[in-house]
Amino acid sequence: MDTDTSLSALLRRVNHDPAQGLQAALDAVSGQPHPRVAAIAAHLSATKRDLWTRIAHATGTPTPPDDAGLHTLLTWEEEACAALNAAQLDVTVPPTDPASAGGEPPMTVAALLRLNAALTTGRAAQIRRLATQPRIA
Repeated sequence: MDTDTSLSALLRRVNHDPAQGLQAALDAVSGQPHPRVAAIAAHLSATKRDLWTRIAHATGTPTPPDDAGLHTLLTWEEEACAALNAAQLDVTVPPTDPASAGGEPPMTVAALLRLNAALTTGRAAQIRRLATQPRIA
């Protein structure tokens, strides 16, 4: 079973690892960024905000700040995760659209956080690839 410590450490690693984390990938983007980088960052912000809003409703914890950009949201989610106790991690969060056929199944908070970490890792890899692609005007 995951503990709040191991999940918050996982989020810290995928968000802020100096070599592989999302923040490092974003920091590696210089000059005129590839247009997809902004789209990926916007998608991540929206996805993380939605995920944490769903978790907050299921656990009675605070929602992310409305004005938080992606950089702030990364740190906020690590702190929010660290504040969750074992009982809250076991709470089942309903799917975003329970009426849709073949949609997302209900998941525990811990499972959603692991999914969030996997998504963040994948998006960081995409940004790293885009940061090294030559731009042709």
